[in-house]
Amino acid sequence: MPRLGVILQDEHALRAARPDDPVDLVLLRSTLLNPPRAAAARAVAEHVRAAHPRAAIVPYVWHLVSHTEEDGLREMGTRALPGEPRKFGHLQDTPEVRSAWEISLRCAQEMGSRAMVLRTPASFTPSSMNHARLTAFAGARAAEGIELVWETDGLWEPAATLALARKLGIWTIVPAFEGTGRPIPQEYERRWLRVDGVGPTERLRGVLAESLMHALDAKDALADATVLFGGPRGHANLRAFAQTLEQIEVED
Repeated sequence: MPRLGVILQDEHALRAARPDDPVDLVLLRSTLLNPPRAAAARAVAEHVRAAHPRAAIVPYVWHLVSHTEEDGLREMGTRALPGEPRKFGHLQDTPEVRSAWEISLRCAQEMGSRAMVLRTPASFTPSSMNHARLTAFAGARAAEGIELVWETDGLWEPAATLALARKLGIWTIVPAFEGTGRPIPQEYERRWLRVDGVGPTERLRGVLAESLMHALDAKDALADATVLFGGPRGHANLRAFAQTLEQIEVED
């Protein structure tokens, strides 16, 4: 049975949760914009665990670590830090980025999290400089006991991304489906699959759930896979996928 998780824009999405949902992971995208302070972080974690007691909580790293001013997230957030705007983002080795990371790390610690998602913007291109920055960042996080999960936008090629993830010992988040609703052919090592819940996958009907399950099974990756469900119907699509798995197991 693969690990199943939901990607939440904020904790209000937990209204769609049910007590028997087989949720192993809860990813919190709200911390990308505004990592909560200590007491609020603990309250969010309690809210998540009330809905999904056995789930690991995985917050996103604050955008001041990963995104530059031109990437458009700063005006959307409410928290800020003093410092030169150009010295934030892109995993730079600056006091500004280090301060932003310390806040993200404290948030994760208050939530009891051992893993975090690093989302990099399209402007974080696959240059030699950014390879070096990601390598240094991943090494520092490993030394702190944080498991890093990388979600990238832009020009990073799948094969190169997988090779780098293997080298650095990190995980990546990749789309599970093409825009047509067919599973993307890919190697599944070091990859968490994201079902966005838009277009053909807005409602993960049986045939789509079965096609993803068979794609994983064909690569002998089903038992070790991690499948994440986002969008407004994240919980409903997770349930649909879990039910398909159960039906196929009964038939076998």
